[in-house]
Amino acid sequence: MDHRPFEDWLLNNQTLSVPEKRQLDAHLQGCSSCSALAEVNLALKSVTLAAPAAGFTDRFQVRLVAQKNALRRRNFWGFLILTLSVLGVLTFISWPVITRMLQSPVDLLTSWLGSLLSFWASLDAISHAGLDLFRTAPGFIPAYVWTVVLFAACGWSLLWVFSLIKFTKFPQGV
Repeated sequence: MDHRPFEDWLLNNQTLSVPEKRQLDAHLQGCSSCSALAEVNLALKSVTLAAPAAGFTDRFQVRLVAQKNALRRRNFWGFLILTLSVLGVLTFISWPVITRMLQSPVDLLTSWLGSLLSFWASLDAISHAGLDLFRTAPGFIPAYVWTVVLFAACGWSLLWVFSLIKFTKFPQGV
């Protein structure tokens, strides 16, 4: 037996036409589960709703503002500590370069240019060898453009992943 229309009529509190009301009454006479559902529905309609204690919304809003302020403060201090830590690590790592640059900036500039030329030569060798993406790329676009595009795509992918992690976290309640 299909209980679906009768359950919908009972649960949605629809106004029924006279033939529908007759069908529902006839079905309730023979079906114990639907008649129990009708009794429960009537019992739920007769219950008075409990009102919240006086000042509930005010207390809730004050607590919500306090939690938002605490979260904002925690995020600020966490970001500040993270930034200072990263700056400290970067300073520690780059300290030899900084001291060398202060002593002899020309030597550092020539070594950087040598490294850059070595990097370009490596990219050119890879593109001529045909060992990866550079071989399949159109020949009129230089290899360094494909490298920049590849690094940009990787950066956007990382940004996308971190934004998904950040925005899909669910709040743990109020």
